[in-house]
Amino acid sequence: IGDIAAFLKMPIVTAYGSAEMADENLITYRPMGVISVFIQIAFLSGLTLSMPFVLYFLAAFVAPGLTDKERTVVRPACFAAFLLFLTGVSFAFFVILPLTLSFSVRLNMFFDFDLFWAASNYYSMVVWFSLATGAFFQFPLIIVILVYLGVMPVQKLQDIRRSVLVGVMVFAAFMTPGGDFVSLPLITEFMYGLYELAILVGIRVEKKREDKLEYWDY
Repeated sequence: IGDIAAFLKMPIVTAYGSAEMADENLITYRPMGVISVFIQIAFLSGLTLSMPFVLYFLAAFVAPGLTDKERTVVRPACFAAFLLFLTGVSFAFFVILPLTLSFSVRLNMFFDFDLFWAASNYYSMVVWFSLATGAFFQFPLIIVILVYLGVMPVQKLQDIRRSVLVGVMVFAAFMTPGGDFVSLPLITEFMYGLYELAILVGIRVEKKREDKLEYWDY
């Protein structure tokens, strides 16, 4: 746990520029606050390590009730879901959180304020923001699966681009820890980029499905 806790301090260490300064400003003011830190670290590491097994058993549970067409999607979808989850967690941990915390630290330094971080609040922010970003990265996969199954046509996805952009901006505003003008547009652009990527993949999937239908009709 100690090594994982030290690893999770990387965003705040990046923000302050040194581990010594980060340790000086990371405090606990509740006697049992360390218990909360321990639980959250164990939860994040356990969920990340168990994710492949969770997806496998979930797929094994629902597979008997699926059609042959739907069953062919399960295995690659589980693999893609795991990769997207790791990508989202890494993006939150290595990009968004360091930028947000750096902005907060420098803004407080500009006004000569002493900024102290409660350890329980800091680790809670790191854990839940990382998990939320990892979960949100699943939405392009869901879109592609819906296109593959013929539930959602690509043309519909293209028609609602503006509404999706607004929704992504609102969602990013709630999800971004600081809501600052650095991390907020960055995460908005990245999330919307995922949507556009899902459309591009959906176009190829839809075209392959149409070509296959034309072949069988022929």
